[in-house]
Amino acid sequence: MPVNDVSSYLSYLLEEAVKRRASDIHLEPMPEGIQVRLRIDGIMTFLEQKEEALGPPLISRLKLMSHLDIGERRIPQDGGFSCRLYDSDMDIRVSTLPTIYGEKMVLRLLTRKLPFDDLPSLGLDDSQCRTIRKIICSSQGLLLATGPTGSGKTTTLYTILKEIHNQERNIIALEDPVEYQVPGINQVQVNVKAGLTFSSGLRASLRQDPDVIFVGEIRDKETAEIAVRAALTGHLVLSTLHTNDAASAITRLLDMGIEPYLLASAMRGIIAQRLIRQVCSCSMTEVGSCSLCHGTRYFGRQAIYEVLPIQDELYPLMMKRVSAAEIRDFLRVRGFCNLNMKLREMVRQGLTTINEYQRVLLADVE
Repeated sequence: MPVNDVSSYLSYLLEEAVKRRASDIHLEPMPEGIQVRLRIDGIMTFLEQKEEALGPPLISRLKLMSHLDIGERRIPQDGGFSCRLYDSDMDIRVSTLPTIYGEKMVLRLLTRKLPFDDLPSLGLDDSQCRTIRKIICSSQGLLLATGPTGSGKTTTLYTILKEIHNQERNIIALEDPVEYQVPGINQVQVNVKAGLTFSSGLRASLRQDPDVIFVGEIRDKETAEIAVRAALTGHLVLSTLHTNDAASAITRLLDMGIEPYLLASAMRGIIAQRLIRQVCSCSMTEVGSCSLCHGTRYFGRQAIYEVLPIQDELYPLMMKRVSAAEIRDFLRVRGFCNLNMKLREMVRQGLTTINEYQRVLLADVE
């Protein structure tokens, strides 16, 4: 296939993905050609099936742009490139995976600009904003954001960093990869192959006279221990976990081996969140009839949150190492507003559907 045809199709594909607000482009080799799908609002959506002849030259073109080995098709590779689409600077992360029909490729589309300016713009209510601002006014402690992959945790924490950033604070962020470029924050790209892990980067950051440290993810006991120690020695530490809610974030850290008395002393708060698909404003039901939702009935996502301040009443539960279910029961009796309640309210107001409610709840059960 001529190079011009491949380049033209690639330009079209990237522009179409941005136009449809896709977070990822999937190029999947099939016996009859190459299937193109987009992840829109967290859901995989079929775009089109292209002829088999387009696949290899398109993959090669993208590998060349991403500084990958064009001749290597037997092992996975990771790379990326930058481009400008619709007057926005974009970073495209590229990963390949050898399959029985050829190389599968996924393109993650990242905008460099942080999409939110402050906490209210994230969708946090007034009470939640007050709780978080009280926590981040402290000079030390651990604040966690938790939720599944793709639930907006990094965006939330970066919006918090944007709020607290000023010339009087030295902020260091360790990420894998760096998703947003924020002026005034010292951002470090984790590079495991070179020996720069979250734990080693966190140790190095503590020698840089930091006031605030953002650790992209607590993945292991070593990183958790260093983060807790930093939070107890005059540093405000922000990080993420992959748990279903605030209660299970507490038990996850205890299961990692963090001593209860240390966790109780270091922890200041937990933000658990989900991204919920919103009902489209159109009233069309025929597939493809709406230019916004393309017949899916959903357009855009709204974040919902539960914000748990760690107060004295929770300390005995941590010391006893109770289960997440027992913590949830304890909080429910005291009127804590959890994710389930927030999602039910969205359904009641007609902002989302019962199907979306069930989809999110089933994902939590699984």
